[in-house]
Amino acid sequence: MSLQMASELRFPMGDATPLSNRAVDNFSSLIQRVSGTTSQQHIIEVFKQKFCKVSGERYARSSSLDWAESDMARQAQDAAEDAPNFIAAIYDALKELERSNVTVPTVQHINQILIANQDHFQIINDQLIQTSGGVAAPEVTESISTSVIRALGDAKALIGTVDASSAIDRAHTALHGYLVKLCTDNQINLPNDSTASKAFKELRKLHPALVASGHRAQEVTRVLNSFAASIDAFSTLRNHASLAHVNDLLDVPEATANVNAMYTVFRYIQDCIQRGPSNFV
Repeated sequence: MSLQMASELRFPMGDATPLSNRAVDNFSSLIQRVSGTTSQQHIIEVFKQKFCKVSGERYARSSSLDWAESDMARQAQDAAEDAPNFIAAIYDALKELERSNVTVPTVQHINQILIANQDHFQIINDQLIQTSGGVAAPEVTESISTSVIRALGDAKALIGTVDASSAIDRAHTALHGYLVKLCTDNQINLPNDSTASKAFKELRKLHPALVASGHRAQEVTRVLNSFAASIDAFSTLRNHASLAHVNDLLDVPEATANVNAMYTVFRYIQDCIQRGPSNFV
């Protein structure tokens, strides 16, 4: 079965969306690792056929494995000018090879390459969808602990994928760890086992960079109060709708929206601290 996608992706009006060069390189490396009982050249030829179908080039079998690999690299670059159909070519080639008992990477491998290179497409339930790209992940700085950095990296790899509910747990862990560490670094006392919401409220009261006193401070404060309520909800979702425990999970759009919201809180605090308290006066 071929990869399914909306007609506007398969038949774009105007210029197609190209795939990033780095993603093309990553997919080429992935193809080189595919192996099975069939010959390596046969595997490469299957991908060549799919790429030629995308670019409109006439397919011809190469005379040797070296030539096949060289021809495939060029054909992949040509096909990558149309990202959705390039992804479909990869997917369809892997499915065809899998039916021939070749060991192939999973859809998750495809999605991870797309996420890592910020190519805004994902395969969910055998259908290609175009993602919005979401909110940029918080910046990694020297002030962030190793555990927070690791949790952020995990969340970034999972957001927008079929495992997006797992990203809720990792993003919450990162946000909680970051807020508590900021309190500790700024001599803001917290009770033992403080929640992320409690840490955020204490920071807003006691950290000068987070006291809204500039233009339209009243409305800004209302928005920030909603952040505090959202953080409470994040904790509930982490405990009852993520893989942190045995739970019924959120669908991908809702899970992705909640991780993006956590990123928004995270980045707001980072931006305020970088700006410092002087601009609030």
